[in-house]
Amino acid sequence: MFDFVVETEPLTIDAPAEAVWNVLTDGERYGEWNPFTTHIETDFQPGSPVRARVLLGRLPVRVTEHTDIAEPPARLTWSSVYWTPFLLTARKTQIVTPIAAGRCAYHTTDTMAGLLAPIVRMLFGRSILRGFEATATALKERAEICGVDTRGAERAP
Repeated sequence: MFDFVVETEPLTIDAPAEAVWNVLTDGERYGEWNPFTTHIETDFQPGSPVRARVLLGRLPVRVTEHTDIAEPPARLTWSSVYWTPFLLTARKTQIVTPIAAGRCAYHTTDTMAGLLAPIVRMLFGRSILRGFEATATALKERAEICGVDTRGAERAP
């Protein structure tokens, strides 16, 4: 079976893991900050569908996956089977790791497997990685907003 993994380097975020988790699970505001996943509809509960629009380079793509794991504030995973598992499966995992008081690290992996995986890698591998890196940078910026928490309420002094 063919498979490949797209993985970002961990990015340090000067915000608590809970704040980063709040950004990641605020579906209504996803498009405000995420340049790769410009729209998402889900409740982030295991088994729930994840309907999203992503930009693969300049190509807008609609995907439907399902939440597998939601372990606040540490790990969020969703996956999909495209046609049959033999042809293509994809599993995206976003990991938030506390590293100090008020700081955490974030990284993403996407594992694809099946007969079509080499074609997906060739056509979209770089775009997926660039999208994940752009997401991480935007997530960092969003979670680090001074004076405002990730849901728009003022932080306590």
